Amino acid sequence: MHNSRMVLKKMSLKKRMFRSIMVILLLALLILVLVVAVAAALLEEVILDDPRSVGQVDFFHSFSVFFFTCLVAGMAAICVILVLSAVFADRLSKRVMEPLEALTEGAERIRRGNLKEDIVYRGEEEFEDVCRTFNDMQRAILESQEQRLKEEKARSDMVTGISHDLRTPLTSVRGYIQGILDGVAGTEEKRDLYLRTAYEATEEMNALLQKLFDFSRLESGQLPFYMVRGDLAEFAAAWVAQREPALDRKRVVISLTKGAEVLPEIDMDIEQLPRVFDNLLENSMKYAGTVPVRISVDIREEKDEVVLEWRDDGRGVPEEKLNDIFERFYRCDESRTEKGSGVGLYVVKYIIERHGGTITAQNEGGLLLRLRFPKGSRQE
Repeated sequence: MHNSRMVLKKMSLKKRMFRSIMVILLLALLILVLVVAVAAALLEEVILDDPRSVGQVDFFHSFSVFFFTCLVAGMAAICVILVLSAVFADRLSKRVMEPLEALTEGAERIRRGNLKEDIVYRGEEEFEDVCRTFNDMQRAILESQEQRLKEEKARSDMVTGISHDLRTPLTSVRGYIQGILDGVAGTEEKRDLYLRTAYEATEEMNALLQKLFDFSRLESGQLPFYMVRGDLAEFAAAWVAQREPALDRKRVVISLTKGAEVLPEIDMDIEQLPRVFDNLLENSMKYAGTVPVRISVDIREEKDEVVLEWRDDGRGVPEEKLNDIFERFYRCDESRTEKGSGVGLYVVKYIIERHGGTITAQNEGGLLLRLRFPKGSRQE
């Protein structure tokens, strides 16, 4: 019994269809033969039991001839049906097997790593839908694979780039400390200069490592957000006041304006928003291409939103790259003439979206970044 089940499981669809039709027709033939046999037996019994019916032999003989003629004709019809059924089963199986074979070949191609060749099938609408869905799945797998390879390369480039960027300040720190130890800095002023320069280099390294740490937490979903209600304009003004003393006005000048004395409050994370402003500042200073770079921050209310516009007077971004600057590891400066990890604006976009807002970029006398925050609803 177990073996017969195994055979049925391995039998092709075409053979199963033909076998089912044959079984049905053979059952019909057996029923027909059984009916004829029963009718003949009853007829014979009637003739034998009733002597008066002997005079009706001719009638029964004619009836028998007619009956057996119908039997032969019925059997012939069944044979014709069997032949037609076989032809029909063959044609039907071809219609079914063609797309199934195409799907099997497609799955085998995917197993071999070929994801660029679609299944081409024109026939039954239902099977066309299945093949179309298969092709969509194949394209989705290919896009996912290409994106993964792209991200792996970008991640490798980022690690390589940050390693390169860390080497410069690390070499500087070692050099200045070695100079102090060797007595090159013979005066107090020179030692202070060496130590201050070494400290600035360690700050640069710390900023790079902090970016890596933030990115790691962001990717793992472990970057916490604690929302409080506050005035974005006041918060931005406080950030500018805190950063300005440490900025070299020969390199960067920041101005802040707001559209009204009092603006609606928004729900914001007071620990994450400084990262947004720091990353925007770093991006402008590195890629604006002007010295000093002039940054204007304008905050105003628009309908149900509070809008912050961050604008610099630099060279902007090529139009074809505007939509890519918020992607992970993306760098407009692919030659790495400027230091950077390629995750700064990606982190900015992530934080803004966690605030329920959006960020867009356009060229307008430099690079203009427009941040929109919703007002009146708390983001969990």
